[in-house]
Amino acid sequence: MNFDKESFVDLSNSLAECKFSLFGGNIMSFRPKNQNQDVFWMGNLNKFDNVHAIRGGVPVCWPRFAEEKLNDNLPRHGFARLLMWNVDELNVGEDETKALFSLNSDKKYGLDIEAKLFVKVTDKLECVLETVNNGVKTFDFSEALHAYFNVGDKDKIVLKGFEECKYHSSLDGKIYDAFDDLQIKGEFDAAFYNHEKSVKIVDETYKRMITVNKQGSKSTVVWNPNKDLAEMSQGQYRNFVCVEPANQGECFVKLAPKEKHKLVMSVEVAKL
Repeated sequence: MNFDKESFVDLSNSLAECKFSLFGGNIMSFRPKNQNQDVFWMGNLNKFDNVHAIRGGVPVCWPRFAEEKLNDNLPRHGFARLLMWNVDELNVGEDETKALFSLNSDKKYGLDIEAKLFVKVTDKLECVLETVNNGVKTFDFSEALHAYFNVGDKDKIVLKGFEECKYHSSLDGKIYDAFDDLQIKGEFDAAFYNHEKSVKIVDETYKRMITVNKQGSKSTVVWNPNKDLAEMSQGQYRNFVCVEPANQGECFVKLAPKEKHKLVMSVEVAKL
């Protein structure tokens, strides 16, 4: 991979390695130093040209999710992942790194909104996406922290935390009942609405459990295409599952003038 060093920020400390891309406001990697594998997956064939969206890590989908009708004048998944973010604060300590990044709305869309991204790195990772409505009208938007979690084999993992939930499949438009132990077989693309619980990714191959906690999120998206996409080397699709704290579909955010909204994701890893 070819990296433009000026576009990346090293957030590592004594407890974890972490890299952040200013293009897209994307957490590229996070690995507690007691772990052999990165928590996040990254496509091997990404261009890293500061033009094309990055496939992997934690892309910021804001202020539109996918190709929803809401804000359909914006690019797919919004414009946050296609612009350079600003570094507002950076404090690297011995065992804790804190950083604050910001993004003003792309002026061509005429939106008076602002995004801030707070990242805290210890042996855990905390990420807070804050939306600020600087305008005089209520702004309706959708969002997601589109996290690609690195797994040994997506067919062998178990996702816990969806008990007594229903999900809307993007593949056939139908509503299904979920179970506590969700397994990804074949292509899977679904939104769990009114879901505010933590999700645990149990990975027997890597002998670890990733816990995804969230706040300010009323939906969770789970996705794997079951095929390689343009940014992936052969068979690479087998090594990730997206578990995305989100507010999308029927769970979009209505933000009044001068108000703020926070979407919080924290990630921790434990050995099995």
